[in-house]
Amino acid sequence: MELDRRLLVVTYHYPPDESIGGMRWAGLGKYLARLGWRTWVVTAAGTGAAPVAGVSVHSCPRRRTWNDRYQEARRAAARADSGARDRAGGVARDGSAAIRKVAARIRLEASWVLSVPDHGRGWVLRAAAEARRLLRRVQPHVVVSSGPPHSAHVAAWLATRGRRVPWLADFRDPWAGPVTAAWRGDPVYRSWLASGLIRRLERLVVRGASGVVSTTQEFAAALRTRYPDARVHWIPNGVDRDGLPDGSADAFPGLGMACAGTIYGGRNPSPVLRGLRLFLERHPEAAASGTRLRIAGHMDESAVRNLHDETASLGLGAYVEYCGVLPRTAALRLVGRSRVAFVLAQEQELQVPAKLYETVALGVRTIVVASETSAAASEARRLGACAVDPGDVTGIAQLLGDAWQEPKGAGRGGGERADYAAVAALAARVLAEHAAGRA
Repeated sequence: MELDRRLLVVTYHYPPDESIGGMRWAGLGKYLARLGWRTWVVTAAGTGAAPVAGVSVHSCPRRRTWNDRYQEARRAAARADSGARDRAGGVARDGSAAIRKVAARIRLEASWVLSVPDHGRGWVLRAAAEARRLLRRVQPHVVVSSGPPHSAHVAAWLATRGRRVPWLADFRDPWAGPVTAAWRGDPVYRSWLASGLIRRLERLVVRGASGVVSTTQEFAAALRTRYPDARVHWIPNGVDRDGLPDGSADAFPGLGMACAGTIYGGRNPSPVLRGLRLFLERHPEAAASGTRLRIAGHMDESAVRNLHDETASLGLGAYVEYCGVLPRTAALRLVGRSRVAFVLAQEQELQVPAKLYETVALGVRTIVVASETSAAASEARRLGACAVDPGDVTGIAQLLGDAWQEPKGAGRGGGERADYAAVAALAARVLAEHAAGRA
């Protein structure tokens, strides 16, 4: 198809950067080319990814900022203070708790004000300049900025000043809010100055953009409530099935289960462990068949300790394996060899973990652990996966029992709806709607 529509995308992450945030417009751009769109991408990622027909990538690496220097000095000071405490037998050098509290508040405010809008701060001006140059040369029909990091929106705002070009701000996650339960303790939301600045930046972006895009219908509804005058669209995430393992690897013995992805925020494997314990009590034959839950992904030290402690207390030592952090391809192979994949999405009412799309597209029976009214549960139902409340341990055990009774190799539906080939058709309609209003 002749490429007669032009799109400029501003996104911090992009391949070969393996961050999941870069996969969205990499996948959409590939399939939009088949629908007549040519895409230019401005990114902080380096070069080296395989070229994609219809997509041109312009790399603007991030520069060091004053915040980088501040954080380095702060870490050095913390190490020196720790050494002084050790030499003093654990007694603080300034004995006043009130002074230390005030100093901690000042450090928090200084740290987060220097980092606003986010860790893309050293990239914003370079990205804006490159995007503005491309606006003059390419004259795109539409501009899209995608975050987090939401500094991409600030770069796009700067680039489009004085240019009559439609601009869509793609919010993959909330920025100033609504803040879901998993993020309310994040330092940026505890900083009075930083949170106030972020709220103002978000309003600036939303009011300056031609429209806003969100990845879930629940987040789209929240944005419409927050900004009644904004044009808000829903374009879900997905996965490029061309990049998934071919599925030829041998399946794990017994009931092979996988839980891949970073454990952070409110995500907690505890309901899965308790459901597995109940399943094994109901199906002792599964226990003797090589059944095992394999967990892969980053967990901080306290989360790893909790996992090992709970595994031991439930008597699951022979049935649970923590595989650590695996490369994306290895993690996908692990999921593809399993009969069940768990996706943890507790306390993330407006977001959907990207792993949901990968596990569904791999044809693995997928169980999403999330509240019934959350975006993750809603998306699971749309894609043909199962959703279960974190408190419903009996329900988790029942779903494992259903999977155990299901014949090995039984296919699961919904993969085509998770494919960016299908999502791109919706994206093309949204882009065309805004391109049609271009002056």
